[in-house]
Amino acid sequence: MSEDNQIPGNPPAEEDTALEEAQLKIAELENNWKRCAAELENYRKQVERERLDFAQYANAKALIALLPVLDNFQRANAHLPAELEKNEWVKGIAGVEAQLEETLTSLGLQKIPVKAGDSLDPNKHEAIAMGEGESGKIIDILEDGYELHGKILRAAKVRVGK
Repeated sequence: MSEDNQIPGNPPAEEDTALEEAQLKIAELENNWKRCAAELENYRKQVERERLDFAQYANAKALIALLPVLDNFQRANAHLPAELEKNEWVKGIAGVEAQLEETLTSLGLQKIPVKAGDSLDPNKHEAIAMGEGESGKIIDILEDGYELHGKILRAAKVRVGK
Protein backbone atom coordinates (compact mmCIF):
# COMPACT_ATOMS: atom_id res chain seq x y z
CA MET A 1 0.00 0.00 0.00
CA SER A 2 1.37 3.36 -0.94
CA GLU A 3 1.00 6.51 1.10
CA ASP A 4 -1.62 7.77 -1.34
CA ASN A 5 -3.83 4.81 -0.51
CA GLN A 6 -3.80 5.37 3.30
CA ILE A 7 -7.13 5.65 5.05
CA PRO A 8 -7.55 9.19 6.40
CA GLY A 9 -7.35 9.40 10.20
CA ASN A 10 -5.20 6.30 10.55
CA PRO A 11 -1.57 7.50 10.37
CA PRO A 12 1.04 4.78 10.18
CA ALA A 13 2.71 3.65 13.42
CA GLU A 14 5.92 5.44 12.47
CA GLU A 15 4.13 8.78 12.36
CA ASP A 16 2.55 8.07 15.77
CA THR A 17 5.97 7.35 17.21
CA ALA A 18 7.47 10.47 15.63
CA LEU A 19 4.59 12.59 16.93
CA GLU A 20 4.96 11.18 20.47
CA GLU A 21 8.71 11.78 20.37
CA ALA A 22 8.17 15.34 19.19
CA GLN A 23 5.62 15.97 21.97
CA LEU A 24 8.01 14.55 24.57
CA LYS A 25 10.82 16.73 23.22
CA ILE A 26 8.53 19.79 23.35
CA ALA A 27 7.57 18.97 26.97
CA GLU A 28 11.23 18.51 27.88
CA LEU A 29 12.23 21.80 26.26
CA GLU A 30 9.32 23.58 27.94
CA ASN A 31 10.38 22.22 31.36
CA ASN A 32 13.98 23.28 30.70
CA TRP A 33 12.78 26.74 29.70
CA LYS A 34 10.66 27.07 32.87
CA ARG A 35 13.57 25.91 35.03
CA CYS A 36 15.92 28.42 33.38
CA ALA A 37 13.36 31.21 33.78
CA ALA A 38 12.99 30.36 37.50
CA GLU A 39 16.77 30.24 37.97
CA LEU A 40 17.12 33.61 36.26
CA GLU A 41 14.46 35.13 38.52
CA ASN A 42 16.19 33.69 41.61
CA TYR A 43 19.51 35.07 40.40
CA ARG A 44 17.99 38.52 39.90
CA LYS A 45 16.56 38.45 43.44
CA GLN A 46 19.93 37.35 44.86
CA VAL A 47 21.78 40.12 43.04
CA GLU A 48 19.24 42.68 44.29
CA ARG A 49 19.66 41.44 47.91
CA GLU A 50 23.44 41.64 47.59
CA ARG A 51 23.21 45.13 46.09
CA LEU A 52 20.99 46.31 48.96
CA ASP A 53 23.34 44.74 51.54
CA PHE A 54 26.33 46.38 49.91
CA ALA A 55 24.61 49.77 49.86
CA GLN A 56 23.53 49.37 53.47
CA TYR A 57 26.97 48.39 54.79
CA ALA A 58 29.25 50.18 52.30
CA ASN A 59 30.16 52.90 54.79
CA ALA A 60 30.72 50.49 57.71
CA LYS A 61 34.52 50.72 57.40
CA ALA A 62 34.44 54.51 57.52
CA LEU A 63 32.08 54.48 60.50
CA ILE A 64 34.34 52.05 62.38
CA ALA A 65 37.30 54.35 61.68
CA LEU A 66 35.39 57.33 63.12
CA LEU A 67 34.39 55.58 66.37
CA PRO A 68 37.71 56.33 68.16
CA VAL A 69 37.25 60.03 67.30
CA LEU A 70 33.80 59.98 68.90
CA ASP A 71 35.20 58.07 71.90
CA ASN A 72 37.90 60.70 72.40
CA PHE A 73 35.37 63.53 72.27
CA GLN A 74 33.33 61.72 74.93
CA ARG A 75 36.38 61.02 77.12
CA ALA A 76 37.50 64.65 76.89
CA ASN A 77 34.01 65.86 77.79
CA ALA A 78 33.82 63.44 80.74
CA HIS A 79 37.07 64.84 82.18
CA LEU A 80 36.29 68.50 81.57
CA PRO A 81 37.28 70.63 84.58
CA ALA A 82 34.30 72.36 86.18
CA GLU A 83 35.86 75.82 85.74
CA LEU A 84 35.89 75.35 81.92
CA GLU A 85 32.25 74.23 81.53
CA LYS A 86 31.07 77.78 80.66
CA ASN A 87 33.98 78.47 78.29
CA GLU A 88 32.77 79.34 74.76
CA TRP A 89 35.54 77.34 73.09
CA VAL A 90 34.57 74.25 75.11
CA LYS A 91 30.92 74.78 74.12
CA GLY A 92 32.04 74.91 70.48
CA ILE A 93 33.92 71.63 70.82
CA ALA A 94 30.82 70.07 72.45
CA GLY A 95 28.84 71.29 69.42
CA VAL A 96 31.29 69.56 67.08
CA GLU A 97 30.87 66.36 69.10
CA ALA A 98 27.08 66.64 68.87
CA GLN A 99 27.31 67.25 65.11
CA LEU A 100 29.51 64.18 64.69
CA GLU A 101 27.04 62.06 66.67
CA GLU A 102 24.10 63.35 64.59
CA THR A 103 25.95 62.65 61.34
CA LEU A 104 26.84 59.10 62.38
CA THR A 105 23.25 58.49 63.47
CA SER A 106 21.94 59.78 60.13
CA LEU A 107 24.16 57.19 58.42
CA GLY A 108 22.47 54.41 60.41
CA LEU A 109 24.90 54.04 63.31
CA GLN A 110 23.17 53.24 66.60
CA LYS A 111 24.61 52.93 70.09
CA ILE A 112 24.03 49.49 71.59
CA PRO A 113 21.85 50.03 74.65
CA VAL A 114 23.59 48.74 77.78
CA LYS A 115 23.52 49.71 81.43
CA ALA A 116 24.97 48.52 84.71
CA GLY A 117 23.04 45.52 85.98
CA ASP A 118 22.34 44.05 82.53
CA SER A 119 23.38 40.46 81.88
CA LEU A 120 26.46 40.00 79.75
CA ASP A 121 25.53 39.20 76.14
CA PRO A 122 28.64 38.01 74.30
CA ASN A 123 27.04 39.01 70.99
CA LYS A 124 26.85 42.65 72.06
CA HIS A 125 29.32 43.01 74.94
CA GLU A 126 33.01 42.35 75.32
CA ALA A 127 34.02 41.69 78.91
CA ILE A 128 37.49 43.20 79.29
CA ALA A 129 37.64 43.45 83.07
CA MET A 130 36.14 41.86 86.17
CA GLY A 131 35.24 43.38 89.47
CA GLU A 132 33.23 42.88 92.61
CA GLY A 133 29.62 42.25 91.77
CA GLU A 134 27.07 39.70 90.71
CA SER A 135 28.57 37.09 88.39
CA GLY A 136 27.67 37.59 84.74
CA LYS A 137 26.22 41.06 85.34
CA ILE A 138 27.63 44.25 83.88
CA ILE A 139 29.16 46.54 86.51
CA ASP A 140 30.42 49.34 84.29
CA ILE A 141 30.49 50.37 80.62
CA LEU A 142 34.06 51.19 79.62
CA GLU A 143 33.43 51.91 75.93
CA ASP A 144 30.15 52.17 74.03
CA GLY A 145 29.28 49.59 71.40
CA TYR A 146 27.67 50.40 68.06
CA GLU A 147 25.63 48.65 65.41
CA LEU A 148 24.71 49.47 61.83
CA HIS A 149 21.29 48.29 60.64
CA GLY A 150 21.31 45.53 63.26
CA LYS A 151 24.86 44.37 62.51
CA ILE A 152 27.35 44.80 65.37
CA LEU A 153 30.26 47.03 64.30
CA ARG A 154 31.87 47.16 67.71
CA ALA A 155 30.81 45.40 70.87
CA ALA A 156 30.44 47.45 74.05
CA LYS A 157 33.47 47.00 76.29
CA VAL A 158 32.28 46.28 79.82
CA ARG A 159 33.40 45.27 83.28
CA VAL A 160 31.49 42.31 84.74
CA GLY A 161 31.09 40.85 88.19
CA LYS A 162 33.12 37.85 89.31
